[in-house]
Amino acid sequence: MSSIISAFYPTLQRLRFAKFISLYDKACKAEPMESDKILMFTTSRGRLGGNLSAVKDYIEKNALPYRITAFTNENMPDDKTVAREMAKSEFILVDDFEPVVYVLKLREGQHLVQVWHAMGAFKKFGYGRASAEKNSLTHKNYTEAIVSSKEITGIYAEAFGIDESRVKPVGVPRTDMLFDNEYREKAKRRLYEREPRLKGKKICLFAPTFRGANVNDGYYPEEFLDISAFANELGDDWAIILKYHPFIKNAPEIPREAAGRVFDFSDEREINDILFITDVLVTDYSSVIFENAILDNPSVLYAPDLEDYSGERGFYFDYEDYSCGAVVTEQSELAAAVKNAGKSDEKLKKFKERFVSLCDGDSCKRFVENIIKQAK
Repeated sequence: MSSIISAFYPTLQRLRFAKFISLYDKACKAEPMESDKILMFTTSRGRLGGNLSAVKDYIEKNALPYRITAFTNENMPDDKTVAREMAKSEFILVDDFEPVVYVLKLREGQHLVQVWHAMGAFKKFGYGRASAEKNSLTHKNYTEAIVSSKEITGIYAEAFGIDESRVKPVGVPRTDMLFDNEYREKAKRRLYEREPRLKGKKICLFAPTFRGANVNDGYYPEEFLDISAFANELGDDWAIILKYHPFIKNAPEIPREAAGRVFDFSDEREINDILFITDVLVTDYSSVIFENAILDNPSVLYAPDLEDYSGERGFYFDYEDYSCGAVVTEQSELAAAVKNAGKSDEKLKKFKERFVSLCDGDSCKRFVENIIKQAK
């Protein structure tokens, strides 16, 4: 981006949302900010989910004295109502990129908290990317942001363009459910009822992320995986569950000779549910490696296009550091890597300490105590 455009970039952002800024400023003058009022705001989801939903459920389950309003794509009101609710709320919680909040001048004592949908530190994002417009207003007015371990607070501070003191290592609220034994057993029963042939098998979950720019052109290169060959090399002791990213348009076709050993669960909403019955995860650049590690499951990274992908996007650490098993670039090596992936080894322990040390079942509690209550 040219230096001239860069210099005017914040002005362009404000001009884009000039009407909303005016509505918010007028509401701030007309309405008092209400203590303990929380607005959860997300335009990337059809309904409340992830960290926002986990925090809301925790507050309601424990009857904590906070009043919550949630706006999603399913129930988003007009701009005037949104601006008024934002102005009145002591806490505004977002979980993704939300351009409208970055142009706001927050009220004194108001908190804009980013509870980012992803976790760990894998693919570079935000201002960590070389292509990012450093003069942008995006992300920079967060009063707090959460992270899954102390070791990566600096990475999130850089990605959001904020001081490290504003990054709070409290864990990731949505991972608390991974420690809910009742939920875990219910999920396992449901999946085995869906496909009884999984019972008694070792399960390899194959969950690649998409290639392409976005939801409109996402795909997974078919030449990367010969499903029948992979199933044959693993043998009859194993079953393979395919869970492709929702953006991937070319759904996997399971050959007749692999039927009964390979199952397409791409329509499952929650990949975490599948992790409960997984023995080894195979992925490439997906942050599901972090949830998988919380459950002490090993992973194998299979990335035939590693050189091209890393050149385009970049990682925060060496790609090898993200595997709790092997890194494979050829399918001929994949089955052996899956069979050799071990549980609870030293590599997995170090991985968890670096990336998910605070995802222990108490993330929601720490979020409320260290961010909501601490603000008083």
